Amino acid sequence: KPLKSYNDKLELFNLRTSYNGESLDNVLKIMHLKEFYPDIALFVQTNPSYCCPSLVTEAMTSKMEKISGVPIVTIEYDGTSSNKNESIIPFLKYAKY
Repeated sequence: KPLKSYNDKLELFNLRTSYNGESLDNVLKIMHLKEFYPDIALFVQTNPSYCCPSLVTEAMTSKMEKISGVPIVTIEYDGTSSNKNESIIPFLKYAKY
């Protein structure tokens, strides 16, 4: 059953419309995408290192996964040429296209 309002979606995460920012937007985007595209199999979150909104969103991923039923992979980048995300490469072979 589709949720009727932003408030319904936010209540699932104990959030309110009086909050604002990127993390709130991310929750709403994930819920909206899952509602209108139910076949989504994976969400990928890319984060710049030490970005507070990204860290808050990342802290909510387990709840977002549980509610949406879709796993979330976080890729963090640091703005350098070093390869910080090589740990996820083995898992990419399991992606369905």
